[in-house]
Amino acid sequence: MNLDITLDPEIAEELTPTMYSYLSLETDSTAYIIGNGQSRIGLDLELLNGDIWGCNALFRDYTPDYLTIVDVSIMGECCESKYPKYNKCYFSGEWDDPLGHEEYNMIKGTMGVPVKEWIDPSHSKVTMHGKGNGNVGILEMQAIGIEDDYKISKIGGPPEDYHLFENWFAGTTAAAMASMNHDYDNVVFVGFDSIWNYDSTKYNNIYAGTRCYGTEDDPENNRLVETGDQGWISQTDQLKTLVDRFPNIDYYIMKDELSITPLERYLV
Repeated sequence: MNLDITLDPEIAEELTPTMYSYLSLETDSTAYIIGNGQSRIGLDLELLNGDIWGCNALFRDYTPDYLTIVDVSIMGECCESKYPKYNKCYFSGEWDDPLGHEEYNMIKGTMGVPVKEWIDPSHSKVTMHGKGNGNVGILEMQAIGIEDDYKISKIGGPPEDYHLFENWFAGTTAAAMASMNHDYDNVVFVGFDSIWNYDSTKYNNIYAGTRCYGTEDDPENNRLVETGDQGWISQTDQLKTLVDRFPNIDYYIMKDELSITPLERYLV
C-alpha cells in the first residue's frame, strides 16, 4: 500500500513551507515506532497521525500510546516513576508472578550477585530481573517494584513461536508488538539512525550520558546493533524477520521530516 501524505486541515493553514516537514501519513491504520536517534530532535510527535509506540526513555519527555522497554535498568526507572500505573507498556522479562515484600526480603541476600533496587515505598510487589550479557551470564539482579494496577504486558512472540522476539532491541521489539497485536497497514520507524546512518564510532542516542545510558563517545552500544554480539541478534536480521513475518504490513523509515522511504531499501 502506498502512503498518501496529508495534513490535518486545521493545522495546514498555520504551517510554513518548512513546517510541511511534519507530515502525517493518512492510511487506515499507521503506527509510528519512535526511536531515540538524534535525527528526531525537533520533530513534533503530536503531528504524527497514528498510534505512537515509544522506546525506552521516551517516557521521560512524552507519553506515547504504547511504551516498549527491553533494558532492565530503564524498566526499573520507569516503574519507579509510576509511569505504568497510568500508561500502557510492553516490557521484557517475567511479570506474572511478583513477590511480596516479605518474600523478597528473605531471598534478596541469597542471589549471589549484587542487587539493584528500583522500589518505591508505595510498591506492593517486587519483580526480579537478571542483568548481564550472553557471554558471561547474569552480573546483577535488579529488583523492580510494581503495583497490581500497573498496565504492563509481557513481551512475547506468537503462541507457536513464543521466543521469536527474544534478544531484540527495543525499537524492533516495539514494531513486532505493534505488528502482531494490532491491525496496522503501515509501520513507520522514526529516529532510527542506526538503520540508515550507522556510525560505529559513537553512540547516537539523544539520551546518551543520562541515567541508564552510556556516553556518546562510547561506541559499544552501536557495535551491538551491527554485530549482534553478547547474545543479541543483529538489527538487520531482526528487521528481515519482521518483514518476512508480517508480509501484509508496509514498513517505512522516516530519515528526517521530509524523507519517508520503504524499509526494504536498507535490507539488501
